[in-house]
Amino acid sequence: MHHLIYSSTATYPFSDTELQDLLAKARSRNEQYGVTGVLLYHEGQFMQLLEGEVDAVHALYSKIEQDSRHTSIFKLADKPISARSFAEWAMAFQPVEADAFAEVEGYQPPATLNPAPQGLSAADVMLLKLMHQYMLPPEK
Repeated sequence: MHHLIYSSTATYPFSDTELQDLLAKARSRNEQYGVTGVLLYHEGQFMQLLEGEVDAVHALYSKIEQDSRHTSIFKLADKPISARSFAEWAMAFQPVEADAFAEVEGYQPPATLNPAPQGLSAADVMLLKLMHQYMLPPEK
């Protein structure tokens, strides 16, 4: 098992409709590759974690690098892992307005996320915690 985390900058501000379309296409492609993960978008910035077999993750990332909808792609992590962090998510996503995704097939509440698997480096755990922070609602 392998994971890759990257950040990038959108070339234009994405509307909720564009984000929903991106999510639908990402889920479909990720299922074809056997890849799971999470995609974050906030004020023109993307952060994505992809996890799966190393060849599949790298093939998908190569396609992502060619996508003209973002620039300044920076790889934050690219390494073997012992287990998936987002095993049930073809592509998890924290929407701008959560109600808009209630009817999207395959959407699960962020609170169902699993903790980071054993054996990750401190930097990987920090990145996963950052991703979980944006995916999980604040405790009340």
